[in-house]
Amino acid sequence: MKKILSRRTLLRGAGGVALALPWMESLAPRSAGAATGTAPTRYMPIFLPNGASRNWPATGTGVGAAWSLSPVMAPLADLKAKTIALTNLENGSAFNKNGSSSVEPSHGRQPGAWLCCVDAATTRTALNVADANGISVDQVMAAHAVFAGKTTLASLEVGLSTVYSSCDTFPDTGKPCQCSISRSVSWKTPTHPNYKTVDPLTVFNMIVTGVNAPATVMPDPVAMKRAALRKSVIDSALENANGTRARLAVGDRMKMDEFLDSVRTAEMRATTVSMGMTGGGMACTPIAKPTGATVTPDGIRHTTATYNKGAHADAMNALIVMAFQCDVTRIITYMLEDERSEFVYDHVPRRTWSGSGSSVGSGTCPEYHAGGQHGDPNDYATMTWWNVGKVADLCKKMDAVTEANGKTMLDNTVVFLGGAMHSDDHACEQLPALLIGSGNGKLKTDQNVVFSKRPVRDLHFTIMNSVFGMAQTNFGQNLTGAPIATITEIVAT
Repeated sequence: MKKILSRRTLLRGAGGVALALPWMESLAPRSAGAATGTAPTRYMPIFLPNGASRNWPATGTGVGAAWSLSPVMAPLADLKAKTIALTNLENGSAFNKNGSSSVEPSHGRQPGAWLCCVDAATTRTALNVADANGISVDQVMAAHAVFAGKTTLASLEVGLSTVYSSCDTFPDTGKPCQCSISRSVSWKTPTHPNYKTVDPLTVFNMIVTGVNAPATVMPDPVAMKRAALRKSVIDSALENANGTRARLAVGDRMKMDEFLDSVRTAEMRATTVSMGMTGGGMACTPIAKPTGATVTPDGIRHTTATYNKGAHADAMNALIVMAFQCDVTRIITYMLEDERSEFVYDHVPRRTWSGSGSSVGSGTCPEYHAGGQHGDPNDYATMTWWNVGKVADLCKKMDAVTEANGKTMLDNTVVFLGGAMHSDDHACEQLPALLIGSGNGKLKTDQNVVFSKRPVRDLHFTIMNSVFGMAQTNFGQNLTGAPIATITEIVAT
């Protein structure tokens, strides 16, 4: 009898490479009357820094033709049927007993509550430590039996930041806020922020080895040597790959070849971006300055001869798809930038905006925070639009991958694109928030749900319970005393 390959078939090579193959028919059970294949359900919050331009909100209320994406959301037009706009979410209730949207210092406090729904000051006081926060929803999920032990990496935290952004300062003391709040939205424990990995080559090596390198660990020397010689992990695993390929059905051989080509492309792209960030040294340091450190803008602040933010985003997008496709992890937190990003968007042409759309103007965009969020509204809208475009590119790549249950990777995922503040007013209400993907049919998509005012913690509660069946009874805090509740409008019946 022909041996049935395991779903977890690995292509092993030098340097600890153990690349898991994606789903293929040859890897599925062949028992008579076998049920339709299953696919993992995944979660990916994507953080949008500095809020969003004031022309963010979708128009209309309801389902299907009753609502429309706003012009800055236009890159998602092809995915509207798989999108949910959530209008008037707030997080001020995590900070203020009266539910006020005023939270200052805004950049130094609000990001910490985006996935935690607590004021970090509460945890700092309770623990009597200088650097603390709540446990973020992605890490509550990663530790739950629904996810725990199912993948080689419990979660993956990635980002695009290349410069130490400002952490904000407390106006009464002049002291900086804890930098971990604006530079990490994922918290494993109250005192352990999961700083994002910004070097795509490091992310690639984590995927192919299944080892989540701590933020302070230098790149693996074997991987560095492989990159320097322009060799691929596929080269080291080629013998194993050829042996596995010979045992696949003809159609799956083509899929395997396409997959290996995509891995090689992702690796080369990651290597190129990594070397461009570090001058060839491949020792890209994660953006994770400790609390209280002198905050100075260093690192790459704009396009250089070897670095382009767009290429960085494209490399990360390819790696995220690869990580999900290989089922290395089912939870990825993606920061498009640090909060209060000070990167100069000179890689993005300026656009002029109206209520119906935009047109290309002259010149390029300025620095994201002061020149964008607090500068020309057209520049701010253009930066928001560009970031939405990169998320759209990622989601389209996910939507092109068909999985065992016949649905796409995007269909089996919940992507939460959102930010911690409204706009240039820094209000902790009317938060930018979109869900893309239905979580394997658990969410009712193609709608704009307009709330009078709704805590963002209700969204996290709904995703944990209604999508992933975690049976949580509480999450975060609401100082107004309002009980936590499911957002029934988005749950598929």
